[in-house]
Amino acid sequence: MTRLLQSLLLLALVLAPSLAHAIDLKKTRVTHLDNGLTLLILEEHALPVVSVQMAYKTGGRNDPEGRMGLAHFFEHMAFRSSKNFPGTRLASDIYAVGGEWHGYTWIDIITFFATAPKGDLDLLLRIEADRLGRLKMDPNDVEAETGAVISEMNGYANDPSTILFDATLAAAFQVHPYRKNTIGYKADVDAIIHDDIVEFYKSNIGPKTAVLAVAGDVDPDAVEARVKKLFGKFKANAEAQLPPLSEPNIQGEKRVRLEGDVDQKLFRIAYPAPAASSEDYPAFLVLQALTGASSGVSFLQNDWGTPVTQGSALYGIADDLRTWFIPTAQPYVFLIAGSVDADADETKVESAIQTALEKLAAKPVSDDRIGAAKLQVLRELVFDVETTEDAAHQLAFFEAVGALDQLLTLEDRIDKVTPADIQRVAKTYLDADRRTIGWFVQDDDGAPEPILAGETIASASARTGERATAETADYRFIETDNNTVIVPSPLSSTISLHVLLPGVYDCEVCAPNDPAPGMTSLTKNGLLQEFDVMLHDMQAAIANANPHLTPADDSNDPYARLEQLFALRFAKSESPEKAAPAFIAVAGPTDPEDYKKAIEHVLGDAIGERPSVSLTPSTGDIHVHIPDEKAQLAVGYMTAAPGLDTDEAMAWRLALYMFAHGYGGRLGEEAISNQGLAYYIGADYRGGKGAGLITLNIGVDPDKQQALLKTLKAELARFQSEPPDEAELAEAKRHLIGRKISAAQSNEEITAALALDWAGPGLTTIEEYAAAVNAVTLDQLRDVLPAFADGDIIAISAGGEKQDRLPPETSPKRE
Repeated sequence: MTRLLQSLLLLALVLAPSLAHAIDLKKTRVTHLDNGLTLLILEEHALPVVSVQMAYKTGGRNDPEGRMGLAHFFEHMAFRSSKNFPGTRLASDIYAVGGEWHGYTWIDIITFFATAPKGDLDLLLRIEADRLGRLKMDPNDVEAETGAVISEMNGYANDPSTILFDATLAAAFQVHPYRKNTIGYKADVDAIIHDDIVEFYKSNIGPKTAVLAVAGDVDPDAVEARVKKLFGKFKANAEAQLPPLSEPNIQGEKRVRLEGDVDQKLFRIAYPAPAASSEDYPAFLVLQALTGASSGVSFLQNDWGTPVTQGSALYGIADDLRTWFIPTAQPYVFLIAGSVDADADETKVESAIQTALEKLAAKPVSDDRIGAAKLQVLRELVFDVETTEDAAHQLAFFEAVGALDQLLTLEDRIDKVTPADIQRVAKTYLDADRRTIGWFVQDDDGAPEPILAGETIASASARTGERATAETADYRFIETDNNTVIVPSPLSSTISLHVLLPGVYDCEVCAPNDPAPGMTSLTKNGLLQEFDVMLHDMQAAIANANPHLTPADDSNDPYARLEQLFALRFAKSESPEKAAPAFIAVAGPTDPEDYKKAIEHVLGDAIGERPSVSLTPSTGDIHVHIPDEKAQLAVGYMTAAPGLDTDEAMAWRLALYMFAHGYGGRLGEEAISNQGLAYYIGADYRGGKGAGLITLNIGVDPDKQQALLKTLKAELARFQSEPPDEAELAEAKRHLIGRKISAAQSNEEITAALALDWAGPGLTTIEEYAAAVNAVTLDQLRDVLPAFADGDIIAISAGGEKQDRLPPETSPKRE
């Protein structure tokens, strides 16, 4: 037995207790209602929150010809009006209680999920019941939603990686609808009419296609009874429709070559891969770890590719090489992606990748290598399920793709994978004659016309009103005398270490100007047994951190340019030559005292220095012109606000929620829901001790930018002429308190939230926070509105001749 294998076996024994999830999916109760709806309930009392996920067994694969993107369009409409939740309340009522909600469409599923304080479970269930069978599908909403969908689509149109992905998949599948682009193309989306959406709703959405997962601080018997009452009355009409496996058996590789404005050559190589329910699925997960690295089995965590790691088969072939393998209902693809220099030999890159894969098929891998790969996969499965929202998502997703049993027994199945299994699946799936190769290279004639493509996860937002109350989260934390906070978190066997440095630094894990200007954030995540290594890695990162002196070049991306303009409003400050921790936060599954001595021994005492923040003077409204054509432009807004450490800051937070939050607020309802001018509004209260900045970041199509600018100006004026009333204030208060309870569940989220609070308003209990929120009066809120609305409007234009994009009433004061 080799030393490496001995070490791996020892590590396996150490990891064994922690690799079993603190959230145990095997405890899930599975119930099938008489009408076909599948109910999954997971009882978890660690935090006073609940997560609900509704997944439908339909998606982009079910889009009819000429209507690509219809499933995704339906998802948008499903956040519109229903019988019991008119207007935008399907979304806004969740946000109003402090909940978080999302939805997305992918090839196999349309899914909606939300997390809220546990007392609001009935609201989440009633919303999903209405979405299942009582959507209004108002024809008047279609035009506005068409604009929002196309705005979302255009947000990806400038991305060569997305364009190449779509082209490669369209070539990999000749017939099967997995070849379709989930979000669709403009011609298809423009062609979608009200009748198409109603027919899709009727044919694809119903109890037989529905999977409802509930995870959190619940009584399973009460949940089941309530679900039967709310959902049991719907008739079983729509049937799940899996397409036939009719892909023609064409021998030989397929190729795609695109040209455009890229600095490097991009490539995508797609191989066939097994479905999540396949017997080959566990072995292929281990094979992915051997080729590059494991990414677990969560579609949400995958992030479009996992970088290959040192020691893997593909390591060193390209600087940014990564692999992508997601769970699907039917056989899909294993994708290898990367980029090389513009003058690199494409044949050599392809040959090096194929040679590395063929070695895995040629002979069995060693016990050492397969043991390490298995542990890597098992480790990632832990990170897949850190919160009740993660649990609900995984349960609903895998049931929807027909692989729940695979998920619940996956650890055991991975443990049984043999070297012979790896050799077999490598031979079966990674054959050169079965691959599809796509390249995106520089076009000598310059940039191409934008290609509209892509799809990602879509989120959404909120409304309601009554006096806010705080429900205490079961967090017991120690704040030591040296600005170190340790939170025992029972939901996961992972551990997160978060360090703040006063000053702005560069290092491998440094995030400059985060969570506040003039500070640097460093984060390490791992398993409990890895904490000592994490501490020493953090110590090395701090020691090697260098003052961040080089400003970034002006970006040609409209969103990024807005962010640069926001950053310029904060005055620069000198960073100490030697970095030292100001604040340390740790969240993990053991007693705080177990961490305290180790932290002090390795990282020392946190100095507790919280830098002050100041703003540069306003230069007025701004118009920036980017020479290159862009499929989507940007509109921004910024206004000076009090420091986050001041008493006045809470009124500003409430005002920002009322004016804009994601898809909602006054501006969101008018610009997105009513007019379809934008897809999403990024709304932030930035800053720290001493000064703050309210910012809005909005993507917009070129032909809608003028209208959006005018709408922004009009809504800012209306915010003063028609100020918020008591009902709006009550809703905003309930939202802020609810988010404080339910927003941070994973250990990384907990430490990030602690760092953000420490750098800004300071650390408080939920009860103290709720008291501060409820202390804000309507008069105090209205007092901030003139300053809130007296900020700078920003227009980012692109391509062609520069024209004044600001509203006629406003003249730009800086070019």
